[in-house]
Amino acid sequence: MSKDFSRLHKFVESESVLTIATADACGSWSAPVLYVADTSAEPFTLYFLSSANSRHVKSLPVDGAAAVSIYSDYDGNWQSICGAQINGTIAQVTEQERGAVADRYFARFPEIKTLIDNPQTKQEELIGAAFGRSNFFRVSPSFIRFTNNGDSFAGRTEWQL
Repeated sequence: MSKDFSRLHKFVESESVLTIATADACGSWSAPVLYVADTSAEPFTLYFLSSANSRHVKSLPVDGAAAVSIYSDYDGNWQSICGAQINGTIAQVTEQERGAVADRYFARFPEIKTLIDNPQTKQEELIGAAFGRSNFFRVSPSFIRFTNNGDSFAGRTEWQL
């Protein structure tokens, strides 16, 4: 029997910031990154662009295990609280996948592509160059808890994948 991910898909497609939680010798760390969702695979795959030298990437364990979360902005109404907590793995996309992932990512965030290809200021040049040297990474979920207070107070759906 197929699982119904339709509400979860709508949520991950509507948001844009993923928080990655890792730990290293200096302690726990979290970092927000822009992501794009691919909901054609069950349940979904998330992609983000980041430097291989960033703390959140460098502190990933060898197996890539990490926790990530996505939350909508709170609008003053407790029923608007909605988010996903995800356990899974993070891995750099292969060179063969890079083109398709880049197309998907830059279609969602054309302003990042503009920073890379056509910076207007010295600061944009530096930022664009940093993005240009960055890599795409894939988040593959193994467990998802989707909280949607619009369904019920602390309404949760969980999937062990």
